[in-house]
Amino acid sequence: MGPWRSILSGALLVIAIVGSTFGTAHAEARPHYGGSVEAALLGAPASFDPVAAHTHAETTIAGLVFDTLYRAGADGVIQPDLAVGVPVLDEKQTTVRIAIRKGVRFHDGTALTPSDVVQSLERVHASTKWLLAPVSAIRVDGDAVELTLRAPVADLMALLAMPQTAVTKKGRPPGERPVGSGPYVLKTIKKTLVELRAFDDYFAGRAYLDDITLRWYDTADGEARRFETGNAQFSARGVTAFANAKPTFVADAKQSPVALLVYLGFGRAHADVTGSAAFRRAVDFAIGRDTFSRVGSGELVVPTRSPVPAESGGAELDAAGRTGDLDKARAQLANLPTRKLELLIEDTRPDDREIAERVIVALGKVGIVATITAVPSKDLAERIAKGTSDLWIGQLAAPLTPSSMWWGAAFAAGNDDWPVAQLADGAVDPQKAAAAFADRMPIVPLLFRAVQLWHRTDIRGVGFDRSGRPCFADMFFFGMPAKSKP
Repeated sequence: MGPWRSILSGALLVIAIVGSTFGTAHAEARPHYGGSVEAALLGAPASFDPVAAHTHAETTIAGLVFDTLYRAGADGVIQPDLAVGVPVLDEKQTTVRIAIRKGVRFHDGTALTPSDVVQSLERVHASTKWLLAPVSAIRVDGDAVELTLRAPVADLMALLAMPQTAVTKKGRPPGERPVGSGPYVLKTIKKTLVELRAFDDYFAGRAYLDDITLRWYDTADGEARRFETGNAQFSARGVTAFANAKPTFVADAKQSPVALLVYLGFGRAHADVTGSAAFRRAVDFAIGRDTFSRVGSGELVVPTRSPVPAESGGAELDAAGRTGDLDKARAQLANLPTRKLELLIEDTRPDDREIAERVIVALGKVGIVATITAVPSKDLAERIAKGTSDLWIGQLAAPLTPSSMWWGAAFAAGNDDWPVAQLADGAVDPQKAAAAFADRMPIVPLLFRAVQLWHRTDIRGVGFDRSGRPCFADMFFFGMPAKSKP
């Protein structure tokens, strides 16, 4: 029985008990395999390579197509996924052995082996310095992988649950047609959507839904219109009534943990300005975060100056963070040249434009002139990688787990390797990290947000993991959708 099959067994018992409240059609129906759904992603993925996954859209797809050694459940508890059990330390606590589940297959039918795991982790080790900084060597040991540690690591399972550590075939970049071992096969990639098909041989048990279409939009109301016309079963932007009528379908709503960080990043197009820590601190002081509390479509939004959520030990927003401190901002800018800057946003994340407009207003109050440019996700990722930008609005999705994960990911988002040495010693000291972050300001955190899904009432099992990713592999049809009364 797979990990979500055991969860579903409990869920079905509850549904059986309360089924009469859903009417005759629901009471007589039973969860069954089959059916197709359409939902929205929070923007277009720039890549299907899990190593490069940072945004909510990218990590959502990575979680459906690929598997990691461990996975953070909805309760935040790290559980084995491709691993058979917890890591086993030797007496000196410098070597870890992780047994790999047998019988796992990739989508092309080939067996997933410990060698695939080692090669995947070696690629992560080479490309993402902070993520496996505590690990000095990785090798195959029979039906297991063995990690040599530089120091004991309390959060090793959390590190190995990060979506970037997903296992790919022979550890290679998956390219435009990814082959993973996850619950869904990525079968079609189009300009505005991807289509996924349930993987029949998934080791944890086949997902109930046959097909999932994940679409992205460049307008704020496009998604709601798809839901209203019955073409989509989910809406992340709410349920909208058109032509002064009630919405066609009754919808329930579920909200994820507040686990998605939205931040302001810095490029090198005008490095004499944006590369200055003084300039970055000025931006941090200039922005009053209270203005972000009204962003979005009703999901929970928590403005922040910290890259770590409160649940993981992040600092609460102070008075300067709520309203801004323009005097301190101007003082930081005193000896810097004046430049007209460009603020990039991803053109399929409408909320980012709303956030960017508030940033522009705040910067204008201290004499920083900037304009907004919307670009496709791949162009945004390319310009960030090449440094041919001034500012951009970014997303960072990570499990609500130890603060070391958040500090490492936040510094890395700003291309800053400060946490690497700390993690090589086993963990990031939160006080040292906060001090270094305030001094270096690799990114400027703006807000944490939840993800809210409105869904038709014939879809059950709707939930999220601790990263705020919808658990599509747990969902199933139940009965018929209820329509609003005229």
